[in-house]
Amino acid sequence: MNELFYTALDVACIINDFELTVKSSAELIRKIFYQENFLLAQDYKNNYRQWLLDIRYWEGYIYDKVTFDKEFSAIKKDCGGLLAAENFVADNFNFNLFFKTLRIKILYIDEKNYSRMKLRTLLATYGYKRRSKDFIDYVKKCLAFYKIQTFFRGEICDVAEINLDAMITFRII
Repeated sequence: MNELFYTALDVACIINDFELTVKSSAELIRKIFYQENFLLAQDYKNNYRQWLLDIRYWEGYIYDKVTFDKEFSAIKKDCGGLLAAENFVADNFNFNLFFKTLRIKILYIDEKNYSRMKLRTLLATYGYKRRSKDFIDYVKKCLAFYKIQTFFRGEICDVAEINLDAMITFRII
């Protein structure tokens, strides 16, 4: 369940994906810390400075990955050995990031208060061809955790029962 909480790497990836300006990213980082604090990884809940520094570190890493990879051991030594990349990566990282991005996009980035997508597109994006019970259970777990509700033509729908080619609307509840 810990992998569902926002990490600095998650937010850095979101900032990079949406190509936010420095000013916009600073505003987003602040909003997430103060308005989404209940969804932050435990290390950041009471430490805005560390939250900001770690996000900026990962932004730099994403921007110039080749250079950072060459110098990671020196950077780790400079940090007193406290920096461990494996602390920021989970097994379902990309799939978890989809729901984190969806929530942040709806709340803070888009002008709309919803996002739309076909279930088939979601499946294909993460390499699935069919919706298995495990897939649906995990999607439902993420939807509940991030307080996201699915709708089809204005009515609440269940991702286990909706047609794969139906356009689903995601809203924060």
